[in-house]
Amino acid sequence: MPSSIIDFYMKLSSHRLQLAEFLKWLHRNPKMFHCVENFLQRNQLPLTQIPSFIGIKSRRSYITFSGMSWFLMIRLVRNTTQYHQNHQRHFDMMLSMMFQRHKVPKLSNPTCIAILQEHRCDVMSVASHSILPLLATGSWDKTVKLWRLSPDGSEVTYVANLPGQSDYDHIRSVAFHSILPLLATGSCDYTVKLWKIGPGGSNATCIAILKGHRCDVRSVAFHSILPLLATGSDDYTAKVWNLSSDNSAPICISFLRGHTNSVVSVAFHHTLPLLASGSHDKTVKLWRFSPDESTPTCVATLEGHRNYINSVAFHPTAPLLATGSADHTAKLWRLSPDNLSATCVATLEGHINWVRSVAFHPTAPLLATGSSDHTAKLWYFSLDGKTATCVATLEGHSDRVNSVAFDNEGKILVTGSSDKTVRFWR
Repeated sequence: MPSSIIDFYMKLSSHRLQLAEFLKWLHRNPKMFHCVENFLQRNQLPLTQIPSFIGIKSRRSYITFSGMSWFLMIRLVRNTTQYHQNHQRHFDMMLSMMFQRHKVPKLSNPTCIAILQEHRCDVMSVASHSILPLLATGSWDKTVKLWRLSPDGSEVTYVANLPGQSDYDHIRSVAFHSILPLLATGSCDYTVKLWKIGPGGSNATCIAILKGHRCDVRSVAFHSILPLLATGSDDYTAKVWNLSSDNSAPICISFLRGHTNSVVSVAFHHTLPLLASGSHDKTVKLWRFSPDESTPTCVATLEGHRNYINSVAFHPTAPLLATGSADHTAKLWRLSPDNLSATCVATLEGHINWVRSVAFHPTAPLLATGSSDHTAKLWYFSLDGKTATCVATLEGHSDRVNSVAFDNEGKILVTGSSDKTVRFWR
């Protein structure tokens, strides 16, 4: 095995690495540095955009040189074609060795630290901003509410109310842009609205209304790097919108047809031009975009669930996709090296009703699931996705848990329920 690969493995195995040290090491290893440089150039990313590439959720740690975890380093190098071609075998060997190091941790059940009761109907969706300490909750009461977390995550402050703009504006989905102060909401009036968030989240202004779907918009998702927004609808389609420079005039650039039932969940890969769509036709489709981002092609249809797909989510660093289904299970799928297919590597059984939402922790190997059985669960998984163990069950809601999301630091899990409440767990 080449000495540079051994050196890289040793650094990966250290679990924590100061950024300054890593950058110095890159400069001493031109081949590795060239891989990183090529990726940035190929994706038209300046060096100042490295934090976006490494992972938005570790932006502050990265910028301040406070450190980054070894699996973020994996992402930095693995996403380069040259590295795949030259060192794939060695890389996979390193991964398998590192996976064996991890044992299921002993975790105490998270404690509910706050119950928010401002909504008057079912809370359908919750979302966390990747940089700002803001959370959004969308409800059947036709409102979206913004909340600000204190620095230590111990307090939650209600800061803004975004009212509905029609009689049918029941909110089905909310999603923040990973960098910009921008929020997307999907509703039962067949539209998507874009909201510009004011300083501190104290207010928000609707800057665009996206029309084109013929039924409820069930899911919205921004790409972390590319200027793209995806929407999924009960009209059996997903749409992809290109954001303008000021985000006020998005243009629909693609209709994604192929599902035979409602598209209820869409999720972008964090760095690649890849979209997953989950449908009530019991399948997940992977869509790869052309280099100019205008033409998505369905490259894979994932089958295995026995009932509706309710939620899909990509892992922020590992090549994993999570799905939640009405068959009472969640599944982990491992992407192929070329990202053109995926294989189910684990089925998570434990819920006794529909799994309605799945969300990966931003840094730890944890997956959260929300269910119609009134509970949320935390699952610890090996980073190859082949094993997953339930390590905590969160009880307290009196109705189905429709949505789960981690805050930007990974300290808090947020759950939204049909009991009209939002709970914060720590």
